[in-house]
Amino acid sequence: MIYFNIKTVLPLAKLQRTISLAALSLACFMLVTAPLQADKPPSVKRAGSETAPSEKVVIGAVEYVAIPAFNTVLAARIDTGARRSSIYAVDVENFERDGNRWVRFVIKNTTEDKELPMEMEVSRTARIKQKGDEIQRRHSIEVVLTMGDLTKKVDINLADRSNFEYPLLIGRDFLKGTALVDVARTYTQKTPGAPRKGKKKK
Repeated sequence: MIYFNIKTVLPLAKLQRTISLAALSLACFMLVTAPLQADKPPSVKRAGSETAPSEKVVIGAVEYVAIPAFNTVLAARIDTGARRSSIYAVDVENFERDGNRWVRFVIKNTTEDKELPMEMEVSRTARIKQKGDEIQRRHSIEVVLTMGDLTKKVDINLADRSNFEYPLLIGRDFLKGTALVDVARTYTQKTPGAPRKGKKKK
């Protein structure tokens, strides 16, 4: 049988408790003094400042947008609720060229009171259900849009916008990842070829 000297065991247990308390105190100190890592807020670029690749531009509810393929600038309503952008087009006619689907149409540039006859290849066709269960085919074309320093290629719908104030509607396909909208502001971007201060060209 093994016997322990109680005078030896008690100081050893006391030493172990002292070491445990010291380790716990050190861990708490490191936890409190360690710097907190917060998520970096999204970067926002105000109109008129320099743009970085990761920044979003703040634009107004109405802006001028240049379409180089049509050599024109249109006033556009910015709509975050619209999935795709659309343009005021009439006399839309389908035809085939070199085995591909093309479309002939006339752009109604109400910003400058002009009509622009165009022919372009169809990029996509959507089936739209109208009132009275009527199914309408709506064609889209691929164009480059420029708004201030923002340039993006999108599929834009050819639509009848005769009941709308602006001939061009900019949707989320253009805005996503590039811009934020301040609905209290208009014409914030300096788009090349655009009229000044939101006035139409004469």
